[in-house]
Amino acid sequence: MKKILLFVTLTLFVSCSFNQTFSNRESDRDEAAEISKKFYWELSFGGNQDDLYNLFGEQFFEVTSKDKLNQMNLVSQNEIGQVQDYTLVKWETLVVKGSNPRSEYVLTYDVKREKGKTQETFSMNKKEGEIKIVGYHINQGLLDK
Repeated sequence: MKKILLFVTLTLFVSCSFNQTFSNRESDRDEAAEISKKFYWELSFGGNQDDLYNLFGEQFFEVTSKDKLNQMNLVSQNEIGQVQDYTLVKWETLVVKGSNPRSEYVLTYDVKREKGKTQETFSMNKKEGEIKIVGYHINQGLLDK
């Protein structure tokens, strides 16, 4: 009977999940902001599209093709101009450590371009120790007023 009770106790203990949750830590924000900084650098100065693509996760390309991403960047650069400056205006992070880990980041920037302003939002996830962009959205014209 003691063996059965011990087995049941160990089974319940092993099947429990132990997680520690962190919300909106500045260190997590800074880690994710490095990815968006690389994005803007590659967009402005990078010559190799693959370096830009490497910032995006597979989840992004399941929804948006590389051609569509290229077209979106080309249209924004032609119509609104090259990125001149960007400022982080809103951010949220959620990092869960433990038996069910996950890391999610959302960063929104006000972006000054040659011919206008945009607001650009990045959604990111961390998998296998690497943060990747899984969503990217550009709002044009909202900041011009």
